[in-house]
Amino acid sequence: MFGHFTVKLQQGGTLIMTLVFVTMFAVIFTSLAGLVNRTYHESVLQAQDETAFQIAESGLNFGRWRLAHAPDDYTEQTNTVTDQLQGDLGEYTVTFTEPLAGSTTVLITSVGGTVGQPGRTVELRARYGRPSLARFASVTNGDVWYGGTISGLVHANGGIRMDGASDSLVTSAMETYVCQTYHGCGPTTKPGVWGTGVIAELWEFPVAAVDYNGITSDLLDMKTAAQASGTYYGDSGDFGYEIEFNSNNTYTISRVTAKGPSVWSWLSATGWQFTSHDVGTTALVATASVPSDGIIYVEDTVWIHGDVRDRVTVAAGVFPDTPATNVDVILNGNISYDGVRDGSRALGAVGQRHILIPWSGAPDDMVLDGAYIAQKGAFHRRYYPNGYGSQAHYLKNSLTRYGMLASNDVPATTWVSGSTVVSGFQSGSASYDPYFLYAPPPYFPTSGQYEFISWEEEQ
Repeated sequence: MFGHFTVKLQQGGTLIMTLVFVTMFAVIFTSLAGLVNRTYHESVLQAQDETAFQIAESGLNFGRWRLAHAPDDYTEQTNTVTDQLQGDLGEYTVTFTEPLAGSTTVLITSVGGTVGQPGRTVELRARYGRPSLARFASVTNGDVWYGGTISGLVHANGGIRMDGASDSLVTSAMETYVCQTYHGCGPTTKPGVWGTGVIAELWEFPVAAVDYNGITSDLLDMKTAAQASGTYYGDSGDFGYEIEFNSNNTYTISRVTAKGPSVWSWLSATGWQFTSHDVGTTALVATASVPSDGIIYVEDTVWIHGDVRDRVTVAAGVFPDTPATNVDVILNGNISYDGVRDGSRALGAVGQRHILIPWSGAPDDMVLDGAYIAQKGAFHRRYYPNGYGSQAHYLKNSLTRYGMLASNDVPATTWVSGSTVVSGFQSGSASYDPYFLYAPPPYFPTSGQYEFISWEEEQ
């Protein structure tokens, strides 16, 4: 009786263990099946996401192509992406955010999705910008002679005598040119770039020329923009205007009712003249807020100086455009960002003829932050001799520039006889503002095609 009872217990235990193992295997199998199913499903989704990413990327490529062929078309567009073997893969929708007033940067957004998972999309964003003329530390439409230290790209459509130190490319549109006597070597045929400057490996010539004539149309655009924003000033009825930028981000504009004393000075374009480029007396016109990312346009000569605390361009031009009516921008003292060099402060100055540094208005140690364009004349300080009433200001100590300059004619801020500085600034340095490439001063001239800046995936 006792033994029979024991056998039945063993048989029952075997059955229970079998059920336990079957249940365990069932659970494991079900879990594995679920895991496999989930892994498969996730791999399918991952493949769909990867395809959607590639479709969105195709949208960005299309956006860049359309910018190159229709740069002013910012309408939204949806296209289908098709494979010759698989048929339709999906579609992308491309939207364009056009540049803000005075900017050169376009934002392209592309949203891509697949046919299999249309609800799962990938959004990519890319920024493209048209290179500004301010991408150069210095650009000249004619010949130029450099000394001192220059940081940033340097270009001339003419020849370059490079006796200074530079850290970037120095390029000329000329294979050879005739160097003139005013550059101490002429008339003699020289290579497009030559001189005693260091790192000659950075010299390149000939390269494509920069279109300087297009600045005329940019001036007209600036005038229109200023008229629309209420920052346009017509003929002063006197000698022009003086604009002082104040440290509280306002500017004070006054009519110049009389010039300073006349002195003898010389420039190759005019010869000797007994004249003045300095401010004498003024009459207040207004004090106003600096138009952020805006333009101040003066249809007269304008003197500027002061503390720049925003992004603004000052332009001077008279239309119809004739040589007899062309006007200048005169730099009547220091123009400073107060050491803030993060792109939030930018001054542009565009003169229809000259960008000129006057006799007494220039301090002994002059600081010029900003980008300066002399469209039909030169960025220069005239030759003031030691005599004829100009002894007090004929010679200045230093000129420190941060930004860029562009000059149609030969730029000159230092006059030498042999190796001796006889007028102008005895020393100088120029540093490039790296933010100017795609964030130049408002309404600054651009050239070339849109170029890639950055991209990101929207999470």
